[in-house]
Amino acid sequence: MKVLFPSTSKCIFILFFCLTFSANTFGQCKSFAKNVGKPKLGEFIHDGNYNATELGAGETAELYKTFFKGQRYRIAISKIESLPDIHFRLINDNNDIIFDNKDHNYTDVWDFEVESTQMIIIKIKVLDDYSSLTPNTSKGCVSVLFGMKKE
Repeated sequence: MKVLFPSTSKCIFILFFCLTFSANTFGQCKSFAKNVGKPKLGEFIHDGNYNATELGAGETAELYKTFFKGQRYRIAISKIESLPDIHFRLINDNNDIIFDNKDHNYTDVWDFEVESTQMIIIKIKVLDDYSSLTPNTSKGCVSVLFGMKKE
């Protein structure tokens, strides 16, 4: 049996194409986060990180972040308009739910303080509501930005 492998130049081209496409998608989502997500922080000071990715209906993502006692924070979730609502929860290291936006009509902004410095997991999910999807839109940018209250 003869095994055929693509030539080295084809492999390099395929790898280059994949990396370029991924970087392009990330660049577009980062730009989306800057232009759409950052204004939702309002008077809160952006932490400088643009957490954004491409997700589709039913897909999930997790983000780990340390929050410090005595600091007031705002989390702002943004998505492209054609995606269903985003369900997000903040969960501590004991797996206790600190906040669930499902209980607040799927709000995309929440202000909070933590009682002690701790790492929190932000779990996000694009809901499976396919009725709100426009034709040919299966995925799109979703961003999670954090801001701190000015002292």
